[in-house]
Amino acid sequence: MSFPREGGRLVVVGGWGVRAEMLEDLYRSWPGRVEVVSLDDDLVTRCDSVADVADVLLQRYPGPSVWMGWSLGAQVVMAAASRNAKAVSAAITLAGFPKFIADERWLNGMSEEEFGVFSRGLSRETERYWMHFLLLMINGSASALAERQRLKPWLGQGAPVSSPNLVKSLRWLERSDQRLLWSQVNVPVLHITGACDQVVATWVGALETQPSSIEISIPGMAHWPGGVFADECIAVIERFLGSSTGMAS
Repeated sequence: MSFPREGGRLVVVGGWGVRAEMLEDLYRSWPGRVEVVSLDDDLVTRCDSVADVADVLLQRYPGPSVWMGWSLGAQVVMAAASRNAKAVSAAITLAGFPKFIADERWLNGMSEEEFGVFSRGLSRETERYWMHFLLLMINGSASALAERQRLKPWLGQGAPVSSPNLVKSLRWLERSDQRLLWSQVNVPVLHITGACDQVVATWVGALETQPSSIEISIPGMAHWPGGVFADECIAVIERFLGSSTGMAS
C-alpha cells in the first residue's frame, strides 16, 4: 500500500519544542510537495495563540492541501481546518488533543497539578524540562528503548526554540480548548492517538464528532508517532486518504 499517486501538497506542523523534521519518517514517501513547519521562534514570537499560528500558515499555504499536525501542531491544523476548508482538504492529527488540561468534565488530559509542576520547572530549568518532555513522549511505549536510541541525536541538538518562547507556547497548551471546534469541523479528519500515551490519555470515544472524522488508537504507541510506529501510522493514513472519507479521488 502507498500514498495516492497524486498526493498534492502536504503541510506538516510540528509540536511543542520539537523540530517538525523529526516526523520525516511519516512524510518521506509523500508523492507531492511537502511543507514542513516547526513552531519555531519566528512563529511563536509573532503569534499569541494557536489560532494566530493557523492564520499565519493559511496565508502562507492558501491552496488546497492535506494538513498533518503532531501534538500541539494538531491543534494548529484543526484551527486551520475550521477557518478555511478550501485550504485544508483533509486533516490528520497525530497524538493530538482537543483540550490538553484535564478538568471535572474532561478527564482525557494532563492534570492541572502535573502541568503546574512542569510549567514551573520549565521556567527555572528550561533545557532540563525540555529534555524531560522528549523522554516523557515515549514513556509507556511498547518500544521505549528503541525509541530512546532514535531520540539521542535530537536530544543532543538541544531545544530548537528559545526559553521565553518555550514558556510562551506552553501557555497555549494551558489555555486552548478546542472541544467544540473538533466536534463541528466538517472537513475529513483522521485522528491517530497512542493507546499508551502518558502525556495525554487517548480521548477516542470521549468526544462526539462529525461522520467525516475517524479516530484510531494504535496499541503500544505512546505520545510519539514516529520511529518504530511510523509504518503503522502511515498505513492508517493511507487507508484514510484512499477512502471516500479522505481526500483522494
